[in-house]
Amino acid sequence: METQTAIAQVGTWNARNLLTVPEVAEWARVHPKTVYRWIREGRLEAIQFGPRCFRIPEDAIHQFLSKTGYETSRKNGRVKK
Repeated sequence: METQTAIAQVGTWNARNLLTVPEVAEWARVHPKTVYRWIREGRLEAIQFGPRCFRIPEDAIHQFLSKTGYETSRKNGRVKK
């Protein structure tokens, strides 16, 4: 399985704004397998730390969801379709 990994510039992300796959799935109200599929297809930027460990930058989630027609609110993290 090939995954798309991102090399972030220094200072663009830190551990506080990297989310796990289950967190992204809950935020987008989809199954975690859907998030893994988005990563595998290259539709969602993810950073791979090990064979099964992915983290998704918060900004990548907002970009992805806005491209796919979701509205996000940064205040409460809710997603509306």
